[in-house]
Amino acid sequence: MTDGFTRVWNAARRAARSARPAEAAPEPAPSTAPAPEPSPARVAPAPFSARNVERLRAAGGPYPGAIRQTDHPEDVEALLAGTYDFAHLTDDPEAGPPPADLAFAAVCNDKYAPGLEALALSLMRQYPGLTNRFLVFHDDSLSAFTRQRLLSIYPSFEFLRRDTASYDVTLGDHYNHLRVGHLGYLTLEVLTIEEPSWIVILDADLLVLGDISALWRGTAIKAVPDIGQRPYAIEAKATGTTIINSGVLSFPRSERGPEAAARMREVLATIDAEDDPSLSRFADQKFWNLYLGRRDVELLPQTYNMNKMLLEWDYPEEVGAVRILHLTGPKPWYGFVADTLLKGDDRKRYRRGTQKFTMSFALWNQAYGSAITALRVTQFREQEGPALETLRGRSAGRPVVLIGNGPSLRETDMTAFDGYEKVAFNWFVNHEDFDEIRPDHLVLPSHMLFGGWHTPQPELPREFLDALARHAHRPTLWTSFYFKPYLETLEELRGYDIRYFLFEKPFKRRIAKTGWAPLDLMSPLVDSNTGVLTAGVPMALHLGASSIVLVGCDSNYESAAGSYFYESDQHASLTTKPSDLLATWKEDGAGPFGYAVVRRELDRRGVPFLDATVGGRLDMLERISVDEARALGTPDAR
Repeated sequence: MTDGFTRVWNAARRAARSARPAEAAPEPAPSTAPAPEPSPARVAPAPFSARNVERLRAAGGPYPGAIRQTDHPEDVEALLAGTYDFAHLTDDPEAGPPPADLAFAAVCNDKYAPGLEALALSLMRQYPGLTNRFLVFHDDSLSAFTRQRLLSIYPSFEFLRRDTASYDVTLGDHYNHLRVGHLGYLTLEVLTIEEPSWIVILDADLLVLGDISALWRGTAIKAVPDIGQRPYAIEAKATGTTIINSGVLSFPRSERGPEAAARMREVLATIDAEDDPSLSRFADQKFWNLYLGRRDVELLPQTYNMNKMLLEWDYPEEVGAVRILHLTGPKPWYGFVADTLLKGDDRKRYRRGTQKFTMSFALWNQAYGSAITALRVTQFREQEGPALETLRGRSAGRPVVLIGNGPSLRETDMTAFDGYEKVAFNWFVNHEDFDEIRPDHLVLPSHMLFGGWHTPQPELPREFLDALARHAHRPTLWTSFYFKPYLETLEELRGYDIRYFLFEKPFKRRIAKTGWAPLDLMSPLVDSNTGVLTAGVPMALHLGASSIVLVGCDSNYESAAGSYFYESDQHASLTTKPSDLLATWKEDGAGPFGYAVVRRELDRRGVPFLDATVGGRLDMLERISVDEARALGTPDAR
């Protein structure tokens, strides 16, 4: 085969096969000989049985025994009949950006949004200055917050809400049906859109690693054979043509419009009646194979849709030829996506995936991690840099107190800190003397206060907003830049000065792993297990603190109960699991280690780091009494 082979090749193969004499040899008896073992680097998920190995050998081959196999009956039948073909790749020297009137298209929900972010960023990296329309079909499972974030990454996204109920196709209990559902059928909408010269459908779990201009050359529909779960392509009986993967499809203008829409409806009307097992376990891919089996389609090599299984288990040495990597199955972003979006065994499959698909996960994490970090840092500094610069050195020559929420606050005379710049955290709004203490800043570093990491629908608890509204004093509010679009919509916060820091997954680091914290408010912050260290210390340094004093930072958890100065029923947000909390704050846990690391960094800068917490256990810090803290805040002491 040559690159760019078409359905004509399939027709020729079918004709050749029909001319073969029928096989007269009886089916061989089962053999006890073991199936060929995969190499240690290749984990075969469902190897051929010994019986099927013997059947294939008896049939005279060619038997692709050097690579892994799957034991689906239709796979065995295809190999016996010769209706299969290997993957092939190409090194195509032609390259060029997409024409201005080309549009990309994808289907997305909140769970797949990080994948779509990575896809868009990889396209932008490959084609600098890219502004092509990118149509995103969705239903109610793509939140307004997620759409706004996507637009901040690629302004040419266009969100088109569609009703999946209009695709009345029966779904079974196959994994692909459960995972994709009717949402996947929204890609069919491209057949009704006439204007663009090309519409290129790209699954949200793709990553562009090189030029993909082959997708818009010539005049025919473009597709790529479905190779991955099995290491070869087979033909579907229902169509007599090679099964294609629906993750990468490209349609010229001539293949869209009223006539294409009519063909689409015709196929949809009969799709449930077709029970070809090689197609039936797929959702929308079943439709696309039945539909494209009747059209002139140019099949492109695996270069343009390389399944991660095929890459890792069969062609790892060909990674340099891959232009589009397809991350089927568990997704690399499951490590930081909101827990509420993960269902069933998603977590377990993700953990297995990190071990089984190390190359693919590393490629995705490096490409996305570097691109999203650079973009978010740039956006943060452009939007928040000027405001933060006006605050730089505001407290020069004065101490800053970081006020925790520990139970010791009940025994602490907070008037001792009247001469300080005061920084309080999270549920300090529950303090009955809030208006007398008058914290200058109220910091909300905890993702749990908003609903969890990377939540697509952040929401502050009504109890928090009501408690804040009860106070006459209005401190400056601080939180993660991630939540800025949400906070700007809250009527309850009108009139508050709100500032942000850059603290979000997937590019936040953990102090327990790095043993280092840059403490720079203009850069991504390091997760130090407590907002006091994560955000409070960088803020104090940015404000120019002469010394940093802690109060209410008890850090002496013997149980998860009684962790705050207020009653537990007033804590109306998510909390850390008790087992994790106790493990973090045990004597040799990550929490005390974080304080030791930050103490070391502040010593290098010559900024005293003192603890005035009544009964606190942060032994790595210099302890001072509340009276000593009071003296430190007087003009004479300064």
